[in-house]
Amino acid sequence: MRKSKQRKSKYVKGTKVLASLLISLHVFTFSSISFAATNELNDIDAGIASLNYDRNEVLAVKGDQISSFVPKEGIHSNDKFIVVEREKKSLTTSPVDISIIDSITNRTYPGAIQLANQDFADNQPGLVMAARKPLDITIDLPGLKSENTITVQNPTYSSVSSAIDQLVSIWGEKYSGTHTLPARLQYAESMVYSQNQIASALNVNSKVLNGTLGIDFNAVASGEKKVMVAAYKQIFYTVTAALPNNPSDLFDDSVTFAELVRKGVSNQSPPLMVSNVAYGRTIYVKLETTSKSSDVQTAFKLLLNNPSIQASGQYKDIYENSSFTAVVLGGDAQTHNQVVTKDFNVIQNVIKDNAEFSTKNPAYPISYTSVFLKDNSIAAVHNNTDYIETKTTEYTKGKITLDHSGAYVAQFEVSWDEFTFDENGREIITHRTWEGNWQDKTAHFSTEIPLPPNAKNIKIFARECTGLAWEWWRTILDEPNVPLTSNINVSIWGTTLHPSASISHD
Repeated sequence: MRKSKQRKSKYVKGTKVLASLLISLHVFTFSSISFAATNELNDIDAGIASLNYDRNEVLAVKGDQISSFVPKEGIHSNDKFIVVEREKKSLTTSPVDISIIDSITNRTYPGAIQLANQDFADNQPGLVMAARKPLDITIDLPGLKSENTITVQNPTYSSVSSAIDQLVSIWGEKYSGTHTLPARLQYAESMVYSQNQIASALNVNSKVLNGTLGIDFNAVASGEKKVMVAAYKQIFYTVTAALPNNPSDLFDDSVTFAELVRKGVSNQSPPLMVSNVAYGRTIYVKLETTSKSSDVQTAFKLLLNNPSIQASGQYKDIYENSSFTAVVLGGDAQTHNQVVTKDFNVIQNVIKDNAEFSTKNPAYPISYTSVFLKDNSIAAVHNNTDYIETKTTEYTKGKITLDHSGAYVAQFEVSWDEFTFDENGREIITHRTWEGNWQDKTAHFSTEIPLPPNAKNIKIFARECTGLAWEWWRTILDEPNVPLTSNINVSIWGTTLHPSASISHD
């Protein structure tokens, strides 16, 4: 009887062990299948991950490549001599926030899928239009807190714009009375030398500057005008699209990688997503002058910081030969669409006016940032351009006035070089001498010697006859490099044993 119970107990234990093994095997098999399923790459994720590209190369912009230029040129104009000096320079920039112009607002909304290629680098991005999954967008208006995010069911330009308007309306109705919204300012400035140079320096499409400010690049290249452009970005708020964990999170389940390829995705055009858009207004200010002063850039920078110096100070002559243009994009733009004036205080008022967001002063999309879908890295456009920096120097004609009132016989030697440049920019020197050199002159003698505006290396020498056998001639003046001015006054006086001389400039 006891043995029978023992056999039964062993049988039950064996049955339990076998059942446990079967259950464990089933759980292991199920979890292995589940693990394999979750780690199997989605078709879109696998396709985008397999794209082979250099993110720096696909968005590289090779601007002007300059191989030859005339380094110096001399121009005679209205009794003046203008020297135009040209120096080749290079500019490399990698902006991550890209300026938005009117023609591309429907391709640069938060969450838009773009192609990273030359069109994108040229600020004309192409879109990948495909069925989308819902997308969260967030706005950084103060006071909204948990109300700052909205889910867009089908992210298109129209639906995203409507969602942004909804968020802005909520802020306007509930929080605008208790929260002010002054603009965040981004500022950049640069002298203008070429279209590609100023576009790279200010991170703006040159077509915008051409169409709004009317920059005469030919006059800049010839040295006829000097131009500076300042760009003020006043940001009221930024809208951000939620970044995906995987590219497939953005697309409807019906979309395949093959469809994306058909719509332009490739190694040469990898996909991007607009991650954020800044809204506000942009003000471009053009400072233009016909002055040939080498201090123009300094004068303009000081004026931008302090408009009150326009009426006085050492740069007054530059300002009197200058004009200023301001163009406002966004905000209450009809108030200040374009302003042209010679009074920079007017421009300053344009910048200060409407610098706060309100329903009467709406925001405008001014710049955006995109990321590569492959790894969410920021898409930076790499600009590299050569340009010619032009420097103009204006020389005015002058004269030498010789005055001899000494009690002795004197002789003068006056000479100078006249310079110009050949077609290759090489300097050509012609030596000139005064026709009265080494002639005896007695008191009172006075004459004027005209000097052309391209005169340099001016030499003035004077000696007097002492009557002494051991020192018949005595040097009283020997200046080898007199600067050209409007009037160089040379005077000699005194006696044979005590002569004197002086040079002064008017």
